[in-house]
Amino acid sequence: MTRAVFIGECMVELSMRPDGTYARAFAGDAYNAAVHFKHCAPVIEVQFATVTGDDELSGVMRAAWRGEGIDDALAPAAAGLQPGLYLVDVGADGERRFAYWRGQSAARLWLSAVERYADRLAAADLLFLTGTSLAILPETDRARALALLDRPRLTAFDPNVRPSLWQSQKLMRETIEAALARADIVLPSLDDAEVLWGPASAEDHARHCLDLGAREVALTLGADGCLLASADVPVLRIAAEPATVVDTAGAGDAFDGAYLAARLQGENPEAAARSGLALAARVIGQRGALPTVKS
Repeated sequence: MTRAVFIGECMVELSMRPDGTYARAFAGDAYNAAVHFKHCAPVIEVQFATVTGDDELSGVMRAAWRGEGIDDALAPAAAGLQPGLYLVDVGADGERRFAYWRGQSAARLWLSAVERYADRLAAADLLFLTGTSLAILPETDRARALALLDRPRLTAFDPNVRPSLWQSQKLMRETIEAALARADIVLPSLDDAEVLWGPASAEDHARHCLDLGAREVALTLGADGCLLASADVPVLRIAAEPATVVDTAGAGDAFDGAYLAARLQGENPEAAARSGLALAARVIGQRGALPTVKS
């Protein structure tokens, strides 16, 4: 069976409702992408590689994964640890505001899980990693984590730039560039690219990713859709799907999951991008990083 492995962090999400109370859910960039991927490609086995705690809340979280069809065999439970937590509120413009508690998150140990199951990881058909997944690791672990992208499989990387998680802009840029150089498919946003390299056209940023070593670039442009680039195909812009913006959270994760599901099932980049944009448009029309949207 075809198998995809998503690596990173799943946190407890407390999201404010209109009445001021909070609803509990579980989310995180790599996990969100895994769920969307599974919705788009139910015949593909999807595994989430991380570390969780052994507490009751971690058990509820793992049950939620299984309820989404996400296998947790690559996610050992560490004694005495707990998941990270974040609070989120959504403004009238659909933009989210966050507060995080992740310093002691069990997911910061995810590299130990990946290395424990190295043989299973090596046999996967797709490996997906994000800049957030790298940022939460201890600095001494990042070189070993980057080496995962050197394995002979289809690899995908979303920079998902979060400057507050990095010790310095220089370290963030160098680490993300090293990941871009190793990945087959890279999935940056224009906002991410401008934080990393400054203002430039989307075309210039896509070419920079190719110059670094990426083989295929799907650069998302927010309301303007996305731009595709590779060494073999001319740059192509694809318009976004019409959408009513309720909550922008998770749009990039939805695009990633749908895009990669299409590519792993044999679709070309243009068809994959259209699938990603269509799902992202549906996601931002509902509240929550993982609203109820199925393909």
